[in-house]
Amino acid sequence: MLDHHKAWFEDHVRSFLTGHPQDDRHILLKKDHSLKVLAEAMDITACLDIPARLRDTVHLGALYHDVGRFTQYSRYKTFREDRSVNHGLLGCLVLRQTPALDCLDREQAGLVRAVVAVHNRREVPGRLPKDLDLAVRVVRDSDKLDIMRIMLAHFKPGAQKSDVVTLHLADEPGGFTPSIVEDIRAGRIGRYASMRYVNDFKLLLISWVFDLNFPASRRAFHNRGYAEELLGSLPERPELTGLKDRIYEALND
Repeated sequence: MLDHHKAWFEDHVRSFLTGHPQDDRHILLKKDHSLKVLAEAMDITACLDIPARLRDTVHLGALYHDVGRFTQYSRYKTFREDRSVNHGLLGCLVLRQTPALDCLDREQAGLVRAVVAVHNRREVPGRLPKDLDLAVRVVRDSDKLDIMRIMLAHFKPGAQKSDVVTLHLADEPGGFTPSIVEDIRAGRIGRYASMRYVNDFKLLLISWVFDLNFPASRRAFHNRGYAEELLGSLPERPELTGLKDRIYEALND
């Protein structure tokens, strides 16, 4: 079944390629990201004792979680929600208007669409049905882990830069927003709306340790050195000291 969906996804992505190198690079970035999020989700579900049907649903939610990104970028040339649309809700609409989920029964298709619709909220909505809650949490963790890979590669000296990837934030080496630092100190995830600088994006990524839901996710985050690399890329400012202890406390919880 998964091979069928991957083939549909490949065809869908191909329909957005224009031959324009910069635009195609961003489309292919999201294609590669989606496939890697699927792989991350498969690693997490391998550690969970869940029924095969729910496992398959989680994997489809992971594969399709960013299906709205292609339409979003094609229309608006950005991945910022405040300059375009909510890509989770747009992805849900895409899945309703295309035959992507036609091979699923109504219940499973609805669950996949729901995962796509809510995966990008700042926090998991309360009182979700049990299966939906688990599927959303796996997809969110998987999404975060691969976004770390993408952004750390982008932040490296000499890497090819993209204003789209860094959400059009100001790249000022010493600039950061204190409220995001306060969110981390309080054990909260940062807010996209608060970001002004590229360093704010780094801080937001660091804050995601407070929203990792599974031991496998926290192990991957820790073992890959994501926190250490992000913290090491921030400016040496007194306001940022002490964040390391708070982050590692969360990872080891």
